[in-house]
Amino acid sequence: MLKYALPAMLSLAFGTVQAADDSLFSTHLQAKFQAKSCTQCHDFHEKELKGFYYNTHVSRRNPARCVTCHTTEVNGFEDPGDWFTKPGLYTSAMDAKTTCEKTKEAMGLNGRSPEKQAKLMEHHLFTDPRVLWGIEGATPKSGNLPFDEKETDMVKGGFDEWKAQVTAWVNGGMKCE
Repeated sequence: MLKYALPAMLSLAFGTVQAADDSLFSTHLQAKFQAKSCTQCHDFHEKELKGFYYNTHVSRRNPARCVTCHTTEVNGFEDPGDWFTKPGLYTSAMDAKTTCEKTKEAMGLNGRSPEKQAKLMEHHLFTDPRVLWGIEGATPKSGNLPFDEKETDMVKGGFDEWKAQVTAWVNGGMKCE
């Protein structure tokens, strides 16, 4: 009898712990989108955030020069244009709601059916080599930088955890909360 009463008493004494709502962007994905492996690229063109374009790469503003250091052997991208994110998609300065909304806007999801939205989002977040580069262990070249350096602030948990969390968010209606 005591074996069943103790958990009930502890629950009453300390309150019931609710499980996190995995359908909310803020539950798991905001922190992952804010990993340096993501924000260093998304902040690249942002002067006020001291993006690399204005900071360490100021003398190399021609994308064709990027492959001088960011070679195919380092990152797996053959075209220098593939290495960049478009300016203003989302940045490290955004909260969860804004990051989520900007991501959906950049994907062109407005006006599409929920099924099409889900398919487009999953395709991007599960197959885009730039996204996979930022996830710890997602590819052999994930996190690789020039000069044998490696990004240390990667999206933690690996691809399987990433996929499970993105899938829960997408299946939950891609809520920007």
